[in-house]
Amino acid sequence: MNINFKVTPSQKETIDLRVEENGFDDITSYIKVVALKIQKFTIRTPEESSEEASVELGFTLNEAQKTTLDTNMKESNCADISAYLIHVALYSVISAVIEIRSTGKLNAMLERIAKARGLKLDLD
Repeated sequence: MNINFKVTPSQKETIDLRVEENGFDDITSYIKVVALKIQKFTIRTPEESSEEASVELGFTLNEAQKTTLDTNMKESNCADISAYLIHVALYSVISAVIEIRSTGKLNAMLERIAKARGLKLDLD
């Protein structure tokens, strides 16, 4: 199932920043994760904009994920899927629990992550 919605160019710019801030490689993955994993919230009144919503974003869900999305929307008292997705894409922050491998050394884990991403890490 494909889900698509439109945002303004400035909203797209903000969402791109959120994608980067939260460590995602692409916008589609970010939007899907925030749509499915974000906790209940109250939607803010959208800011007035003279821009036209001309940038289309979207992602694909399976039936179980669609059910989760519907539940999240219901818990947040939001009936409009576009409003919900725009809100979570603009205002969500991803939190994650990091599991340290059996070595028990945080620095070793950080070095593996940096190496996988092609980054130089100086922990000294």
